[in-house]
Amino acid sequence: MLNPKTKGLFVDVSEFSILAARTSGYKIPIVIEELAEFPLSAEDSSVEIRDFFEQLVDFKGGGYFVSRTGVYPEGRFVRFYEAESANKAKDLNFLSGILQSEFNVDPAVNTVAILNARDGSDYDPQTSLSKRLVFCGAPAQAFQDAQDRLLDCGIYPERLELSTVTTLGGVSDYAHFNEIKSPILCFELTSQSANIFIINQGQVDVARPVPFGLDSIYPLLQRELGLKDETSARKLFFSNTFDFAEMGPKLLRRLTKELQASTGFYEVQTGQTIEKVFISVLPQNLAWVSKTVSDSLGLEILQPNLEKWLEGLKVTLGEGVEVSNLGPRWMGLFSLMGEFHLREEGESE
Repeated sequence: MLNPKTKGLFVDVSEFSILAARTSGYKIPIVIEELAEFPLSAEDSSVEIRDFFEQLVDFKGGGYFVSRTGVYPEGRFVRFYEAESANKAKDLNFLSGILQSEFNVDPAVNTVAILNARDGSDYDPQTSLSKRLVFCGAPAQAFQDAQDRLLDCGIYPERLELSTVTTLGGVSDYAHFNEIKSPILCFELTSQSANIFIINQGQVDVARPVPFGLDSIYPLLQRELGLKDETSARKLFFSNTFDFAEMGPKLLRRLTKELQASTGFYEVQTGQTIEKVFISVLPQNLAWVSKTVSDSLGLEILQPNLEKWLEGLKVTLGEGVEVSNLGPRWMGLFSLMGEFHLREEGESE
């Protein structure tokens, strides 16, 4: 039995935490009534997570509460591709072959969406004239696992989105809203992998994976501090008890080299200068990662003014809701609320 949708529930689920917002509904304009966070660990049970949601929304005796949810499934991918011509891009069999040959993604076992790189809209081979595309998705089983986990916690995802793409849409809209003309480096860093993106004037110019993530740092940290094992290193890494300001550049050297290679090639290729970096997902206690990356690359951290941006999307804050101290990792949750196409339609009238 589903709870009637008297209120809206937006949820962003990463490996680090669950970010959630109760709203006045789903139809714009909406009011954010409450924000909440549930830090995740391997020991968390579905009962504990359901208790978290029940403190945020009223299930009214129903078995499930309907939500709009963004997830970061394992094996997710976002890849940029530019075809030789718009006509070439209209051949879906050709695009399917490109997915396999260039990106090693099997359409048979992955849920795949194709977007226009220019504006993030769904790609329609019948009408589109674009040859610049973004392939995105994840293994179908990973999406199913994410959905099953939500159902176990009493959450029925009416809409399940890839948070990586949702966040990119939010950053693109934020840049447009604030008239940021220079390209923005976006970096998504999780345990097993990382993704590098460059957004310019609302469109994706670069989308490439890094085949390692935070897990690659723990052996180095273990050796540097003489810790007994990688588990101890990981625990220290996520703690608030150690100052990584001095050691950070060494721990992140491999990652920053990947970022430098991507930004350097892009700037030489386009003649444009990247000025800002946006790092998503990471929990607050890893804020030093953003500082280390920005210092290493000589870039300014993009710290969104969320309230002003949300108001532009006709999403307002209820009494007692404060967003000024929230970091970039909340962009994915708020982007689930945004109807970015409505802003564009309003501007074109």
